[in-house]
Amino acid sequence: MADGFKKPMIKKRFPWGWLALGVLGVGAGVAIYGYKHAPLSLAVSHPVRYKAGDHNPVLTASGYLVARHRATVSAKVPGRVAWLGVEEGSHVTKGQIIARLEDADTKAERERMAVNLQQAEMDLARGEALAKEGILDRASLDRLRTGVVTYRAQVRYQDAVLENMVLRAPFTGTVTQKLSEVGETVSPGSAGGANAINAVAILADFDSLELEVEVNETGIVKLKKGMPAEIRVDALEAEPGAKPLRGELREIYPTSNRQKAVVVVRVAMLDKHSSLVPEMGAKVTFQGEPFKEDALFIGREQVVRRQGKPFVWTLKEGKAALMPVELGVENPVGYQVKGIPADLQILVVPQEVKLDEGRRVQAKEQ
Repeated sequence: MADGFKKPMIKKRFPWGWLALGVLGVGAGVAIYGYKHAPLSLAVSHPVRYKAGDHNPVLTASGYLVARHRATVSAKVPGRVAWLGVEEGSHVTKGQIIARLEDADTKAERERMAVNLQQAEMDLARGEALAKEGILDRASLDRLRTGVVTYRAQVRYQDAVLENMVLRAPFTGTVTQKLSEVGETVSPGSAGGANAINAVAILADFDSLELEVEVNETGIVKLKKGMPAEIRVDALEAEPGAKPLRGELREIYPTSNRQKAVVVVRVAMLDKHSSLVPEMGAKVTFQGEPFKEDALFIGREQVVRRQGKPFVWTLKEGKAALMPVELGVENPVGYQVKGIPADLQILVVPQEVKLDEGRRVQAKEQ
């Protein structure tokens, strides 16, 4: 070889890149293994138990409290409010005066009519005396008598107008809304209810509160008048130890809403509560025939089907396991099941979670 030519030397370097990739791969494998075998935190629930004699719930619905006895109090004659004796929340009794209209001109007219009546009565007395003496003819006497009758009717009319200027409570209840103030002019309205024109106040009888709900047409066949019901008012659920109120299906309206395909149902409240007011939201559960023996129910979402057969996910030695169940009748809670213990731990598996048998589970009470 020539002196100026040098044989190239191949330097062997340690494969750091491959080593890094290998470490990342092992780490990913360990992470995947750990994820698949780590305990899955799931809530557990228990079957809903009904004892023999408990009523079977057949339908649930939501609605609002309304007063069966409710009135918009307005004047029968036009006038200006001179005195108003109620505010929102005022309790009134039947016949109690709640407002007065200005009546000075009406009283003056009534006094004028009373004076005319007094004069007509004196003219009639003199006419009857003259008629007995043959001085006054029968026709003139009849006109005097007609005048007396006319003025008496006019006085009675003015008395009625004065009475109409006094607004009284039509029943015992509570003022839920004041619609006018002193000095405002009110008049009879052609529209009734809450749309009354120039009304004075809205009155409701809280003792007649009941629940109005809309029931789907397909469920109305399960209901009948007089059946018991449990009512849960949303505003009362925050109370410690809140219990449902007893109710009774009072009326099923004989008409359906074409757009919504629902029928309006009214539920009378057998239990009262001082905090209840109209328009509160509530839920009602209509109760059917009582159970003849103890029964267990599970939610529909807890039923898992494998090859057409029903199962539930349960916890067995800290791992998820499928247990076959026998489904019975259905109610708003879910399905009746047989052959399982009442304290069975049923796993609540969200739809987005894929659960396999044998997967370790860390249970938490729902």
